[in-house]
Amino acid sequence: MNSEQRQTIFLCVSYLLSYPDEQWAESLPDYLEAIRSLEDETVRTPLLAVAEQLAATPARDRMEQYVETFDFGKKTNLYLTYMTNGEQRERGIELVALKARYEAAGFTVSEHELPDYLPLMLEFLAYAEEPHAISLLADYAGHIREIGERLAAAGSPYVQLFETLNLTFTQLGVTPIPKGSATAWLVNFSG
Repeated sequence: MNSEQRQTIFLCVSYLLSYPDEQWAESLPDYLEAIRSLEDETVRTPLLAVAEQLAATPARDRMEQYVETFDFGKKTNLYLTYMTNGEQRERGIELVALKARYEAAGFTVSEHELPDYLPLMLEFLAYAEEPHAISLLADYAGHIREIGERLAAAGSPYVQLFETLNLTFTQLGVTPIPKGSATAWLVNFSG
């Protein structure tokens, strides 16, 4: 997979995992075009299926489904450090370290979103040099897979996005740091 395809995948999944409000809907045609440009059918097909399903869903229903899935679902929320730390002090430390990793790679983090928010992380991964992306993915791929497993168990259509991410991680050669490594995020932190 070349860097342009990787960038398109991460940006499209980031978009599809963002809150589907009116502004989101206005951007949908551009993202559908980007998805259709993907060469790898195993990635293009599920992304297109999710995008088209969301496009066919009335706006209010689409937003309610999103909130129910990601905002009310503590086990499926998109804040990756919340899975291991909840609201504990350690989460704050991990968030600061994560923000420092982004900045060390030349990525400016918005103050409007926490650095562990998956759509934001995917934007970083889209533009980061591959070593930075692989390092970060090694730390968080397990969390991302776990969210996908929980969405699969719930029968959520969003599961296809996580399956696509997992396929992309495999193609990039990402080896997740084993679950239970409480300080896994420190392994690649050189701040």
